[in-house]
Amino acid sequence: MTRRRMNILLHWTFFLMLLAMIKGGTDAIWLRWAFVVVGVVWVGTALVKGIHAKPGPKLTGVLRRSFKLAHAGLYVMISFSVLLNAAALIDWASKEFAFTSLLLVLAAGTLHALFHFWRHNVLFDNALRMISPTFAHKYL
Repeated sequence: MTRRRMNILLHWTFFLMLLAMIKGGTDAIWLRWAFVVVGVVWVGTALVKGIHAKPGPKLTGVLRRSFKLAHAGLYVMISFSVLLNAAALIDWASKEFAFTSLLLVLAAGTLHALFHFWRHNVLFDNALRMISPTFAHKYL
């Protein structure tokens, strides 16, 4: 599996698990452990191979300079959420803190998605094609 495909798979899997956990109130133990495993794989990959994100030539100014830092911030948020959820699973932390961390990651992820939607539709740099599976490219 290529790094790009792995990144796409991790993005969408993490997002769907996040939504399922928020909808279900994080009651499914297997889903919470799967969330922790996917988060560890995603953050671990970023730590070993670096963040797989680039601003692209059409992004300029402050947005270009802050691009990598903003993505690193998302990885930090994901790391804390994964750690809180793992700690809650083994009764070292409160389930409420773990749930709140999911909401914060969802909010940050929504802003992240809106930024890339803006890039795709205003700068026309195909930002959504970079993170979408190949079958979805004809719709973008």
